[in-house]
Amino acid sequence: MAEVVYDTLNFEGSIDEKTFRGTLKELGAKGSNISKIELSGEQLNSLIAVLFVYGLHYDELAEAKRPRFLNTLVEEKLPLFQLSQLFSRHLLNNLGQGAMHELQQLQQSENNIEDVLSNESLLDFVEMEMLDPTTSFRKWEYGRFAMAFMGQNFFGHIKWDKIKSKTDSLKSIGVLLEENGHKLDSQEKRFLQLMAKGMLLPQKVNMSEFLHVGSYVQENMMGLSVRIKELSMVLESIIEKEIAKQKGKEGPSL
Repeated sequence: MAEVVYDTLNFEGSIDEKTFRGTLKELGAKGSNISKIELSGEQLNSLIAVLFVYGLHYDELAEAKRPRFLNTLVEEKLPLFQLSQLFSRHLLNNLGQGAMHELQQLQQSENNIEDVLSNESLLDFVEMEMLDPTTSFRKWEYGRFAMAFMGQNFFGHIKWDKIKSKTDSLKSIGVLLEENGHKLDSQEKRFLQLMAKGMLLPQKVNMSEFLHVGSYVQENMMGLSVRIKELSMVLESIIEKEIAKQKGKEGPSL
């Protein structure tokens, strides 16, 4: 069987900042017929971002709740889901030549932004060129991106720089999570351990660990969105305990 070779994603390129909510407001102000309209490149990318996030995470919800989930994405009421939207923008920056040609053709087609799930050609593109890679060979890259995003936005305030022995502390953090994480399930504990490793020793995180985070976030984004602040508080408390323990080992200052 031939080995599959692909380029890792380049995250250096600039990405569109227009949101789909912004696109709707812009077109609404012009009195456009949003059930059949040709979109600009930025507007189309904003629609693609919503379709990507919906497609990546809707399996977590019962079918009856999915329409509300889609509306919530459009209304931008779930901040953590910005993670997946940003990742989709970078995917668009890294399309291959064939996929880029297909996207250019889609930009010349009319779309229904009143019923976004009715755009079959666009849905096929998102599934084949974006969702399939993200749920397979790019899942570890999604996990790496998720760790960086959440590390900056939800765990960056923790006093990581106060920990002196980072390698030893990782083992201790696992023990402390078991002792103090009574309200956490095993997946949440593992997730927090990996977040701690990513913050303390980012160069030591391996591909299988990125893959684990990628799978966990893809499959549990709604739950994470509800629990992320609480998880952040738990890890902050654990790190405070570890810092205090290290200070105690130093002995009294003279």
